[in-house]
Amino acid sequence: MTRRFYFTRPLPEHIVESLRERGVAVETHDGPLPVPRADLVRAVRTCDAVIVTVSERIDAEIIAAAPPDGPLRVVGTISTGTDHIDLAAAARHGLQVRRVPPTITASATAELTLGLMLMTARRLVDAWHGLRDGSWTSWMPYQWTGHLLAGRSLGVLGLGAIGGLVAGYGNALGMRVRFTARAARRDLPPWLEQVPLDELLATSDVLSVHVPLTDETAGLLGARELALLPPGAMLINTSRGGVVDEDALLAALDDGRLAGAGLDVFEREPVDPRHPLVRHPRVVALPHIGSATNATRDEMVRSAVDSGLRVLDGLSPADGTVPPGGALLNEMADRRPTR
Repeated sequence: MTRRFYFTRPLPEHIVESLRERGVAVETHDGPLPVPRADLVRAVRTCDAVIVTVSERIDAEIIAAAPPDGPLRVVGTISTGTDHIDLAAAARHGLQVRRVPPTITASATAELTLGLMLMTARRLVDAWHGLRDGSWTSWMPYQWTGHLLAGRSLGVLGLGAIGGLVAGYGNALGMRVRFTARAARRDLPPWLEQVPLDELLATSDVLSVHVPLTDETAGLLGARELALLPPGAMLINTSRGGVVDEDALLAALDDGRLAGAGLDVFEREPVDPRHPLVRHPRVVALPHIGSATNATRDEMVRSAVDSGLRVLDGLSPADGTVPPGGALLNEMADRRPTR
């Protein structure tokens, strides 16, 4: 039986060919972005599975366009987060929402997090620009000086698959590593300590954010929380932009309380290149490329397809299940944001 899959992005030919061999008829959106809502509506009306990215908002109106007796049974996303999909509406409509298991993207995103930590601490972008624009005229003792990571304190907000790897990288660099998680963790290595959120913030020279965006984590790091960080601290965010209050972060950078920030995610994406955080001299900003390795992206697409086919074939769910109508909860601070 041929299954019809709609993807909101073009796929490499080797992926398309492998899907055809499995009896999957592939339709992709190859036109300008964003994907028109009319195309998404048509897809949910005619396809067995619709596979989207974090850039597509699959809201209740789009889900309601799928006929009750139509072929659609799966809405998949090539991401670990599902904040762009109305999970409650999908559950009411009898659809299964499938995501990429965090273990697939963990290594790539954790490595990028480490890269952002180093780039922000050592002012690598400033030095590179200085070399290119001719500012390097002689070796100077205090030109482009940054901060050591060794001996400093790393706070990990959310010790899931990615946060756990980042904690290990911090330990390898000689950092003191603490974390905050919802549940008490046992059998921790001697170099890793679990503390409450406020204590984590007050003791973190570098704070790395690894929680999903949910109603509970939206704006979790606001002005109050950022003020608890030690003077000269740095914030790294490779999770979701909405977890951090961007106005509060900008204020903390402008008044010098924070030494820098490394951001791979923003509240609204794609972010305006004129956004003050993108243009800020103490911010390293990237276009949401945490999982952007060839091998990882191939595996993410394969995971989305495999997960969708399992649903269509009536097999028991494997990794990638999203609780019907509920938000994914990563291990995080057991508190609601202060606004």
